[in-house]
Amino acid sequence: MREVAGVQRIADLTARNVRIIGAAELLDARSVPTALRELLENGCLVLFIEADAEQLAELGMRFGPWLHRVDSSTETTGLYMLNVDRIIHTPLGQTAAVRRALAGMSTVKMRSAAIKEIGSEIELNRAGWLSRTIHSPHFLVYILVFVYSSLRALPVVFIKQFHGSLVVLWSIDIITAVPYTWGVLAMLFAKRWQVRLAGTLTTLVTFVSPYVYFWLHGRNYPPYVALIILGLTLLSIFLELGKFNEERRLRARYAKAAATACAAAAA
Repeated sequence: MREVAGVQRIADLTARNVRIIGAAELLDARSVPTALRELLENGCLVLFIEADAEQLAELGMRFGPWLHRVDSSTETTGLYMLNVDRIIHTPLGQTAAVRRALAGMSTVKMRSAAIKEIGSEIELNRAGWLSRTIHSPHFLVYILVFVYSSLRALPVVFIKQFHGSLVVLWSIDIITAVPYTWGVLAMLFAKRWQVRLAGTLTTLVTFVSPYVYFWLHGRNYPPYVALIILGLTLLSIFLELGKFNEERRLRARYAKAAATACAAAAA
């Protein structure tokens, strides 16, 4: 599932970017062009499709090798998965009807990967960077990270023993927020050990950078300052461990469901 979707974590597949659609709708020549446009315009990442053997034969002709079975059942009816970003490359995506339907799509909510896949093959109504950023599902996360980073530096104003620049400390917080997030994801979920190592080093460097500057530009800090920093550090570690455990639970849940399906089929 992660490979088909092109995501690092199963938890990245949410109600916002996943759709469950009936095979009949994808086989309806009249409605499918509009349905595909709606999916792409609204930033859908993957489709889950339940289809029997007869429907699969027709779906295979429309979507080719981009249609993947993701259940472990031996029944003729199965669950299939399709990466929406790749639709333009499917046999169905190459038809004149679909291309006419996709022409003029707004890119405000479209995924960057989908826009890249389409390239110059179809003329799109391209939105500006600011509009796309505001409508991005990650926009709220960016805002929260920005606010957190801003507030984390604010209490330093009341610590007389700090002699550095509050602007510099605040800037370090803001600049390191994005690479820190990437580092955590790479450290926990990257496939190659080289990437995991790079993620670990990135996480360590970006996390401690503000504190290194803080300690280098002050002396004789009261004990409560060290306790607060320790608390923030432990909180960050526990949050990341929580995300890691959530991903493990999801993988175990899917694996258990697959094993149950295989055992039922064998019986």
